[in-house]
Amino acid sequence: EVAVPRWAEWESVSAHTIAVYADRGLFTEAQKAEFVRRGRNVTRVDLTNASHDAHLDASEQWFTVLREFLTAP
Repeated sequence: EVAVPRWAEWESVSAHTIAVYADRGLFTEAQKAEFVRRGRNVTRVDLTNASHDAHLDASEQWFTVLREFLTAP
């Protein structure tokens, strides 16, 4: 079930959402763009020098991005 696209569910999310990608992560640029395009209220952030485990190898960037998103008006 993990590999089954869930576009209908994703497109129904109305909450402001942050999509955080790593520049050396698993997703292609086309996949990232499609995900953001199909969302309703999505902010995209790209972390530099980060892998799929960006929360570990780019933790300062990750924390900064998350903090800014959560405290934005």
